[in-house]
Amino acid sequence: MAPIHSLPVELLTRIFQLGVDSDPIPDEQIREEPTFEVLVSHVCRYWRQVALHTPHLWTTIHFRTRAHMSRGEVYLSRNGRLPIDIYVDTCSEDDYQLHKDLLFRDEFLPVFDVVLPHIDRWRELHLIVADLECKTFARKVLSTCGTAPALETLQLWHVQNWRTSERLFNHIGPPPVVVFGGELPSLKHIILQGVNLPWSRSPFLRNLSSVEFALHSDNVRMPFDLWRAMLDSSPNLTRLSLLFSGPRAAPSPASPVIDGIGWWGAEPPPPDAVIPPGTRLPPSVEPIHLPALRDVQLNNLESDYVVALFRTLHMPNVRSLHLGLDFEDQDFTPFVHFLAAPPRYRGVKLPNGGGHSAVGATASASPGPKLPVLERLSVSALRCTVESWRALLVASKKLTRLEVDFSQLSEGAFDVLL
Repeated sequence: MAPIHSLPVELLTRIFQLGVDSDPIPDEQIREEPTFEVLVSHVCRYWRQVALHTPHLWTTIHFRTRAHMSRGEVYLSRNGRLPIDIYVDTCSEDDYQLHKDLLFRDEFLPVFDVVLPHIDRWRELHLIVADLECKTFARKVLSTCGTAPALETLQLWHVQNWRTSERLFNHIGPPPVVVFGGELPSLKHIILQGVNLPWSRSPFLRNLSSVEFALHSDNVRMPFDLWRAMLDSSPNLTRLSLLFSGPRAAPSPASPVIDGIGWWGAEPPPPDAVIPPGTRLPPSVEPIHLPALRDVQLNNLESDYVVALFRTLHMPNVRSLHLGLDFEDQDFTPFVHFLAAPPRYRGVKLPNGGGHSAVGATASASPGPKLPVLERLSVSALRCTVESWRALLVASKKLTRLEVDFSQLSEGAFDVLL
């Protein structure tokens, strides 16, 4: 008997569990490559019996082709009552014309017929749509399915090929729907790409550990008061990633309060400013305190926007920062200077006790950089002066790792390192 067959079943089971945990997530796998659990269950009869009686191996259920629908039913029959991770990856119309075995409109609802009876065990849901009709089906499913009490990770992706940023910005879709009945008591991680929610009716956006928002035109972004409430109620947030998204930049005409980051994060006027009577000034509110935040990623955001955003955030323990600010017509020098040495403003208490006013605000010398313990800086695009770039590197005294595409920085930025 081969030595491998003398391993106790408990040890072999543990090896299988480690193997499936180290396997790439479905989105990263080669399409035709068998998964780890399938491979080990086809080695020999003994291994197959062990694998089929190890429910942990069958908890990731991935739907990308029609064949995966029947496979998903088999996986559900093997994973007992363990929490399950569901990946539903539907295709675009162009891809469907080339590969008829991919999941498209006719298969969307049947896929969820397979997994909805087990919604109480959903631990992760990763849903990708690349077609407006499939998105309509997704709205129907998620607005009628009820709560998923164990769901910890929610990823909703709309990856429509808009061809131009103008088409994305000007697209007018139906109003967003309340998902999961507005109740996700276990939610910790959320990714929304090209998908927005009815923010005021999504109370589950709290107690989060990671937030990733991407591809939201300003008119569908979260109002600042709700953005602040989400972050204030997530003291354990460790990761924040924004790609052409974030809190609303401009005030909403329909809102009775000023809800844009452009106002909340505005620089206070100087002490000698002449303020017309009745002018509503930006308050010098206490910034949102995010003590657990370690990783921040910013992509495709405008210069004034990121400065205003960072004025509203206190992130003393960020270790990693990625900047992919790819706007050729934007100068990010003010933002880079702000990172290197942000001014500290002192407001004057309002007589009626209504908080702090920006009237008479004065800037004091900065005690240090905005991110004082930054260790890793990654830059894929950043237009700024060489002087501001130098100031940022000099101020980042804890920096140990620098990854930069210098072709996307100003000429002379590399020489700063010499």
